[in-house]
Amino acid sequence: MATLVGGITTSHVPAIGRAIARDLQSDPYWKPFFDGFPPVHEWLAKVKPDVAVMIYNDHGLNFFLDKMPTFAVGAAPEYRNADEGWGIPVLPPFPGNQDLSWHLIESLIGENFDLTTCQEMLADHAVSLPMALLWPGKDAWPVAMVPVCINTVQFPLPSAARCYALGQAIGRAIASWDSDKRVVVIGTGGLSHQ
Repeated sequence: MATLVGGITTSHVPAIGRAIARDLQSDPYWKPFFDGFPPVHEWLAKVKPDVAVMIYNDHGLNFFLDKMPTFAVGAAPEYRNADEGWGIPVLPPFPGNQDLSWHLIESLIGENFDLTTCQEMLADHAVSLPMALLWPGKDAWPVAMVPVCINTVQFPLPSAARCYALGQAIGRAIASWDSDKRVVVIGTGGLSHQ
């Protein structure tokens, strides 16, 4: 069975991407923020995850007010990064793990979560910034990814209790995945977007 190595949460405000692009990590304004990541980098190097389940919110790149799923799970072979207007550099594509994607989808639907399954998705700054913060300076990403998008924009929103239940169900699905892969869960964004 797969191993859930842990979870990480971080902000994804677009200004972080500009700071990275302009090499401002040592700037007095940004230094306290970026100084929090070396221990996380050390931990990731120690636990060596193979797959990251990224729980985030989309910013109109895949979904807009006319089509806003409550929960969406990516099942693509890769996720291309695209800038949705912030001027953040476009990064190399993120490899997907379709086996875990479909296992998550089937497990979550089995637990009565209604999902949108996406065999094509673009990755906006809510995905690219956490990845760049956690694995800085990489030409190729050291982990595959499964994106899980939660609606934090268009009413009706899922309740905090429903999102918590989704997280618990994701944990059970990872634990039941017939794989020797090591999985890390990354959370970013949230209801503050409303």
